[in-house]
Amino acid sequence: MKKVILVFAMVASLAACSSSEKETAATEDTATAVMAEEVYACPMHCEGDKTYTEAGKCPVCKMDLAVVEKDGTSHDAEGMHMEH
Repeated sequence: MKKVILVFAMVASLAACSSSEKETAATEDTATAVMAEEVYACPMHCEGDKTYTEAGKCPVCKMDLAVVEKDGTSHDAEGMHMEH
C-alpha cells in the first residue's frame, strides 16, 4: 500500500511541475508579444511620423527614441509624458 501511495505522489508532483512549466512559457510568450508591439519615435519628430520597432537614438538629433502609446502620445526614457 505504501508503494502505491508513493507512486501516486510522484505522478501528481510530475503533473504539477509540467503544468507550471507550460504556464511560465505562456507568460514569456505574452511578454514577448507585448514588447514586440511597442513602437518608438523621436520626441522631437525630426523625421515626421516615422517609427521604429526597437529602442535607440534618433539618427537626426541623436535623442533617445520614446515609446509611442496607442493613443498617440509618447514617453521618453525617464517616463515623462510628451504630447505630439
